[in-house]
Amino acid sequence: MKAAPVLAVDNEKSPNAGGTTVMAGDTVEDLHAPARPAAGSTPINILIVDDEPKNLAVLEAVLDNPEYRLVRAESAEQALLALLADDFALLILDIRMPGVTGFELAQLVKDRKKTALVPIIFLTAYYNEDQHVLEGYGNGAIDYLHKPVNAPVLRAKVAVFAELYRKQREADEANRALLAEVNSRRRAEDQLRELNNTLEQQVSSRTEHIRVLMNEVSHRSKNILSLVMVMAQQSAAARSDDFLSRFAKRIQALATNQDLLIQTQWQSVEMAELVQAQLALFEEIVGKRIGFSGPQLAVTAKASQSIGIALHELATNAAKYGALSTTDGRVDIAWSIEHQDSSKPRFCLSWSESEGPVVAAPDHRGFGTRVVKDMVEMALDGTVRLDYAPAGLSWRLECPALSILQDTPPP
Repeated sequence: MKAAPVLAVDNEKSPNAGGTTVMAGDTVEDLHAPARPAAGSTPINILIVDDEPKNLAVLEAVLDNPEYRLVRAESAEQALLALLADDFALLILDIRMPGVTGFELAQLVKDRKKTALVPIIFLTAYYNEDQHVLEGYGNGAIDYLHKPVNAPVLRAKVAVFAELYRKQREADEANRALLAEVNSRRRAEDQLRELNNTLEQQVSSRTEHIRVLMNEVSHRSKNILSLVMVMAQQSAAARSDDFLSRFAKRIQALATNQDLLIQTQWQSVEMAELVQAQLALFEEIVGKRIGFSGPQLAVTAKASQSIGIALHELATNAAKYGALSTTDGRVDIAWSIEHQDSSKPRFCLSWSESEGPVVAAPDHRGFGTRVVKDMVEMALDGTVRLDYAPAGLSWRLECPALSILQDTPPP
């Protein structure tokens, strides 16, 4: 905010004792006296400097106005302290003062960046020569008045500088408000731009995610349909009287796997849950005649389909011909991660039947054999050993752990 002009008053007594005399109605404010607020506006600071208290009283009487806050200083030091503490609209300055003169004080005021634009009015009773006037203007004064002071003229000049200061202050406040509004709008625009970018990224990410999901659904649907087609062809080729029943159960086993995968969003299936789901028809004897054990493993969606169908075929065969066809037979299922001679871990899953009827190898390879051996080996890049020992059928799958597990197993 620019400071207001300053009026200098000479501290010498005027030789014209009969000059204009003004009696002060109020006392000029002390250097640190509180401001006297005007109704509806902030008073404008005016600094009056004179080493003669009576001259200060005269100036106070002349400039008595609720719109002004008069700050008095009786020395250059007090004036400089006041200028450090507040902003001023005008400086009224006496020329002849002990120590630092009015001219020297004016030069100090003009040399400071904060006060360089403060208007200065010099008042003097003796410095009437042209050279003195020129010196006053040369030291930064905007006016040079003589004592005795013409009160109406002084009030008019001060009023002009006060109004200029007020307009400047209003312009500065308007500029600050405008700048704050501009900065606020820029911040709002930046936030909106950032939000738009975020929304665009989210839309793009969601769109890509949906595209990947659609491709995945299409791919898996084709795989399932291919598997259903093979199951139908092989079941029909067997010319079994219970084709529909067997085919429906195989489809149900596949549906059970799909339910598990949907629950986990097609990510993986816990091995224990997969085994238990395929043995749901034998729930009453699970834990009694059917036991299963193994570490907690997450099996991929693709692997769960092949293993689930194989477990279903083994359970169906055991119920019709094997250990589960009698009241004493038993089935044990186990899985593990084994580290043999190779540094790469392998997944092992076994099905062992015991205490059932005597087992004999079939005289031909049916669809069930293809499901539990050929299809599993091809899907999981593994090997299946199927043993029809008289004491009970045993089935064992070995494949690379990385091809079946969701997470890499520990070494």
